[in-house]
Amino acid sequence: MTIAEICEATGGVYNGDKSLTITGVSTDSRANVEGCLFVPIKGENFDGHDYIETALEKGAITALSEHENDKCIKVADTRQALLDLAAYDRARFKGKAVAITGSAGKTTTKEVIASVLSQKYKTLKTIGNLNNDIGLPLTLLRREPDHEAMVLEMGMNHMGEISVLSRVGKPDICLITNIGDAHIENLGSREGILKAKSEIFEGMKEGGTVILNGDDPLLSGLPPVPHAGKTIYCRIKDENKPAAEGEFRMTISNRELPPGYWITADLISRNGLRGTTCTLEWKTDDSNIPGAAGIIIPLPGDHMIMNAMMAFAVGLEMGVHPMDISNGIRNFQPANNRMAITEANGMTIINDVYNASPSSMKAAIDTILNEPGRKVCILGDMFELGGHAEPLHKEVGEHAAKRKIDLLITIGPLSRHTHEAFTGEAKHFETKESFIKEWQNHLKTGDTVLIKASRGMALESVVEELER
Repeated sequence: MTIAEICEATGGVYNGDKSLTITGVSTDSRANVEGCLFVPIKGENFDGHDYIETALEKGAITALSEHENDKCIKVADTRQALLDLAAYDRARFKGKAVAITGSAGKTTTKEVIASVLSQKYKTLKTIGNLNNDIGLPLTLLRREPDHEAMVLEMGMNHMGEISVLSRVGKPDICLITNIGDAHIENLGSREGILKAKSEIFEGMKEGGTVILNGDDPLLSGLPPVPHAGKTIYCRIKDENKPAAEGEFRMTISNRELPPGYWITADLISRNGLRGTTCTLEWKTDDSNIPGAAGIIIPLPGDHMIMNAMMAFAVGLEMGVHPMDISNGIRNFQPANNRMAITEANGMTIINDVYNASPSSMKAAIDTILNEPGRKVCILGDMFELGGHAEPLHKEVGEHAAKRKIDLLITIGPLSRHTHEAFTGEAKHFETKESFIKEWQNHLKTGDTVLIKASRGMALESVVEELER
C-alpha cells in the first residue's frame, strides 16, 4: 500500500513522498518494523507516540500521528485510522470472510474453521485471540495478495464493540457459538450479551449466511436476520436418549425432514480424551436429500462436537468437499493452552488455562469423566462476572460435585465460592504460589488433572510446575 492510499483511507495529511510503499503495519516498536507503517496507540498507562522515533530509526517507512511531525501522516485519531485503513483494504479483498463470536469456544471454533478452509483455500486467520478494535484490523492488514479466505474472531466487553468490528470486517458468513455469562458484569444479563453478540450481523454482506448453535435457547429463538440469505442451525442429538415432546428429531432411518437449514450430530461415540466420533447429517441447501458423513473430532467434549458442526457448515457454504472438511476437522491443532494434553510425572495433564467462563468450566469438567484414575480439577477464578461472580462460581462447584470429581483444588479469592459449593474432597488456595509449594502433597501418579481459569490468573505457571 502506498502512502497516498493510506492518506486516502484515513483522511491523513503527509508532506513527503506519497509514492513510498509500506509492506506491513505494526503497533509495536519492539517488533521488526522495517518497511512498515507504525501506528502508535494510546493506552491508560502509555502513549505509542513516544516510540515513533524508535520505530523510524528501526526502519519503519513512516508512522501515523495525532501530532504535527514532518516524518508522519497526521490523523485525528490513530486508533480510528487503523480501523479505517483495515476497512479500506478489506474492500479490495475478493474472497470470502467468516466472522465468529460467542461467549465461549470462539477461538477454538476459529481454529477448526481455518483448518477446514485451508484444505481448499489459502486462509488468513486471527492470531491467538487478537479480536478487538486493534487486533482485528491488524489481522486484516496481514493479508497477502494470494489469500483466498479469512476467518475473523470478534470479541467484546461492552455494547457497540462488535458492531465496529463487523462493519470493518464485512463478513460473508457469521457464527455465534453460544450465549453464556462471560462479560455479564458489563452487560447485565444473558439477553444483554445476546444483543451485544448479535451486532456481528450489522456488517454482514447482503444475502450472507448465519450459522447458530441451535442447542442454545437464546440463539435458537433469535429472530431472523433481515438481510441474511439463510440461517443454518447446528444441533447435537443422541438417539440413545428418548425424545422429549417437541424435541427436534431426525434419524437416519426417518426421511421426514424438519424445515429450514440445519446440521446435526448423531450416533455419537464419546472416547474421553481420545476425542469423539459421530455422524453428521445436513440440509444446507434446498435439496430434499440430506448429506451425511462420519467425522473424527480429535478433542473431547460435546462443545467440540458443536465447534466441529459449525466448521462443517462453513466448509459446505464455502464449497469445500465433505471429505476435505472431515480431514480439516480431524487434523486441526488447538491454540496454545487450550485442551493441550500431556503426560508428566505419571499424570495426564489437561492444560486449558487460556481462559474460562462458567459454561466453558462445566464443559471442560465433563471431558475427564470417563478417564482412568482419580479425576482432579484445578480451577481458578473467573473474571468479569460482576455481582454474579459468587453464584456462578458456586454453580461450577455444584457441577463438579454432580459429576463426582474425586478432588477439587481451587485457587483464588473468587474460587473459594466454588470450593464451598463442592461436597467431595477439596482443597482451597488463595494464590497459585501457595499451591505450587505443596502440589506434590495432593496429586499422585495415575491422576487425570484438568487445569482451567480466566486468563488473568495465568495458571500456565501451575502447568509448568506439574510438567517439570
